[in-house]
Amino acid sequence: MMKLSTMKKVVATVNDEWQSPVAEKILERWGYDHDSVYYFRSSANFVFVFHKEGKKHFLRFSDSCERKLQTIEAEIEILHYLRDQPVHTAQPVPSLNNKYIEVVETEIGTFYAVVFEALQGEQYDIEDINEEHYFIWGRTLGQLHANLKRMPETYRRGRPSWQEQLNSVNTMLTTQEPFVQKEWELVTKWAEQKLVSEQTFGLIHYDFELDNLCWQNEKVSILDFDDCVNHWYVADIAYSLRELSEYDVDLENQFVQAFIRGYTQETELDMSLLKDLKWFMRMHNIVTFATLLRTVDIQESPDDPEWLIHLREDLLGYIEEYRASFKKRVTEN
Repeated sequence: MMKLSTMKKVVATVNDEWQSPVAEKILERWGYDHDSVYYFRSSANFVFVFHKEGKKHFLRFSDSCERKLQTIEAEIEILHYLRDQPVHTAQPVPSLNNKYIEVVETEIGTFYAVVFEALQGEQYDIEDINEEHYFIWGRTLGQLHANLKRMPETYRRGRPSWQEQLNSVNTMLTTQEPFVQKEWELVTKWAEQKLVSEQTFGLIHYDFELDNLCWQNEKVSILDFDDCVNHWYVADIAYSLRELSEYDVDLENQFVQAFIRGYTQETELDMSLLKDLKWFMRMHNIVTFATLLRTVDIQESPDDPEWLIHLREDLLGYIEEYRASFKKRVTEN
């Protein structure tokens, strides 16, 4: 998630009709139908929906202080590789300059922008799906991993690794948070002892949740590779299913079993790694905690809009929940 200060300055340009001159300025590089550009959401990036020649697209852009251009370039190369594979992913659309990434200078900062085609299909919430959906969900992840395992290693070099993630966490921790520091040490020690092989480790999506999938019956399309990282493949299983449990994934759960059956229909899975799902969740939680600390970078101000006040309160609440969970886990160990 981006810093609140970054979010504040861009959302401030959005009017009551959800339109922004900043987004329209960026989209001059692609072209768009008049009066069709609308604010969609902000999280790790800013996302706007728009139409061009009547066809729906999404604009995604990030402040240059939030993302490295090289990691976005690597993401686009990975998507181009997957375009020619038997998985369906949201693909980037070239600009009028025949560029997939545009660097745009504006009055409020420099932004890296990409446009994606809109995927067909519907999106589900966790409470809307049944056992068959879990099977298809797992099968789709297995298909993706099967193709990523065949991808030449050169495509992975521009994307971060789990080591980089944990190192970034460590730079943000202070001696005032001994339980968080101890949790980081426990997770790091565990991860450093894990074996790595071509079948167990490679590039993963890292956010293979339902809100990044579009369903058309049994066909599932995948979007948002913005967080893809070099990691153990089984971590994608843990993070996909994290809504089912706060700390661990119950391997006896019928939905989890259906997901794994679907996954193993498409690619190999080292079943011994499943016992470590809770550790992958702990790793994800501490990375998320550090991300939230970075996100809440501004104090409350009298001129803050209501949405920002509520969002800051929510994020601070999540931070405290993570602190409490780290204390509990460290005490148990």
